[in-house]
Amino acid sequence: MEETVQVLEKVPIINFSHLHHDSVTKQIHEACRNFGFFHVMNHGISDSVIEEALNVNSNFFGLPMAMKEEFNSDDIQKPVRFSRLQIGCHENEMLSRDFLKLYAHPLHQFVNLWPSNPLNYREKMGIYATEVRKLGIELFGAIMESLNLSPTYLKQIFEQGMQVIGINSYPPCLGSSVKTGIAEHTDHSIITILLQSSPGLHIMDRSDGTWKSIRKIKGSLEVIVGDHLETISNGLYKSVLHRAIPSSNNCTRLTIANLHSLGMDDIVEPAAKLVDEEHPKGYRGSSLRDYLGHLSSKDATPFNHKIKI
Repeated sequence: MEETVQVLEKVPIINFSHLHHDSVTKQIHEACRNFGFFHVMNHGISDSVIEEALNVNSNFFGLPMAMKEEFNSDDIQKPVRFSRLQIGCHENEMLSRDFLKLYAHPLHQFVNLWPSNPLNYREKMGIYATEVRKLGIELFGAIMESLNLSPTYLKQIFEQGMQVIGINSYPPCLGSSVKTGIAEHTDHSIITILLQSSPGLHIMDRSDGTWKSIRKIKGSLEVIVGDHLETISNGLYKSVLHRAIPSSNNCTRLTIANLHSLGMDDIVEPAAKLVDEEHPKGYRGSSLRDYLGHLSSKDATPFNHKIKI
């Protein structure tokens, strides 16, 4: 990851306050189809809720390791899991990060399993998770509408579906051969709503096949197209390949990713309206549990490749 990376210019910015205007529906369509990514502004989540979510997670990762060990597990299906990950990338490079995963919906079912230290962790993250879920439901309806589907398509199933929060802490690089970051991947979600404390997100630019960095826009959240939206759209919207770069300063970078999906065992298939003779069904039905089983198998083939027909 030592190559020079240009900033992606003209990144789509969606004004949430105009969400159901025809012009915004068209913007969402173009953003999902051409980039697999967009910023969302005026999303209604207050600066204080966002700052408190970042602060309590910064405080959690700053705890002594012994206090985080109770959540340490290699079981990827656990609803709360902490890990210090080191994963090979390329050219013998290792990428490291601290990672906390939280299941968040229904909130009352999981919140008491979350860390209780810092003392206000469950309260502050519960508020943030609830606010982001509301945003996710609104965005999902608008994205369905951008596919010329009904804005209520799959709405009830989506509202009852999974919300998984992945929190990553990237401490500064200190000259070690182990860098902080995360290797290229797609998200196995319908959409992911990302909050980042500082820049560091790269996406693969489809126009020229090169990595581009994404500016952090004050007040924005980032929306990422996931594998299951690719399936629902029958390939019209492709999940975006993205990664996090190593820290280049003395600050720890923190990200909070809300991954929104259908239920664990709900089968996701291409929308029937998007399948015809000219556009045959391109993906097998699959569930989030199928994906977790794939992860457990250690099969290196990307899951979205395995479900393509």
